[in-house]
Amino acid sequence: MWRPADQDRVLLMAGRTASYAVDPRGEYVFGVVADQPMRSRRRRERRLVEPGQLVAWDPSGAHAGAAIDGRPWSARLMVLETAGLGALADDSESLPVGEVAFPDPVLSDVALSREFLDLHIAMENPSTRLERDERLAVWLRTLIERTAVPRRPKTSINPHDDRALRLACDFLGDHPARNIGLDELAAAAGIGKFRLIRLFRQRTGLPPHALQVAHRIRRARRLLEAGDPIAEVAAATGFSDQSHLHRHFQRSLGLTPGAYRNHFRP
Repeated sequence: MWRPADQDRVLLMAGRTASYAVDPRGEYVFGVVADQPMRSRRRRERRLVEPGQLVAWDPSGAHAGAAIDGRPWSARLMVLETAGLGALADDSESLPVGEVAFPDPVLSDVALSREFLDLHIAMENPSTRLERDERLAVWLRTLIERTAVPRRPKTSINPHDDRALRLACDFLGDHPARNIGLDELAAAAGIGKFRLIRLFRQRTGLPPHALQVAHRIRRARRLLEAGDPIAEVAAATGFSDQSHLHRHFQRSLGLTPGAYRNHFRP
């Protein structure tokens, strides 16, 4: 596991596994499976992922995978820790959390898979920031144009609601360790608290507290990547104790904080 230089919102992984389970709150997970097939599960959806196929998981729900007959598979994966995928793929303002959806997350597109692998390898090797930004933006734009659908038509977005949601998301992101109350969050967003809750659920699929936990987990990742002790990371990111961090961290990426720190390659 590693982060490319100058790409703070991108987490890359490569290796072999026989199972995984993640809850990508506000994050997108892309990857290409190799060597062996795997079976994926999201809610009641069941899919077979063949070697060479691209997976594109949006933040709409937790998903998991398991080996067939115990045969581990290889994969290269990319986690985009971003509230709006459109921000990385377009010149327009970023779309809210989960605004871009991939209704069929298993894609049989040879060109897209090959381009993803080229992008992944390029981000592993030395290159300029401009080259990495270009590659990522072009690939995401191609992926979105070919396979994604907007969760809601852009013309139906109320500008005031859009601004309020951005303010609330930014406030949570800027204060991950702070014990923020609903009244305080609504005041920062400039709308009523029950309207804010409705807006979060309609536009992100998450209640405000779930997005707060997602921001805390992202901050915890950075501290663990720097080698900070787990107990100190829990205290610095607003979790009540180390076991509280452990529970939420493992749910988000399928790894304990200690395992994450050990796997991570600076």
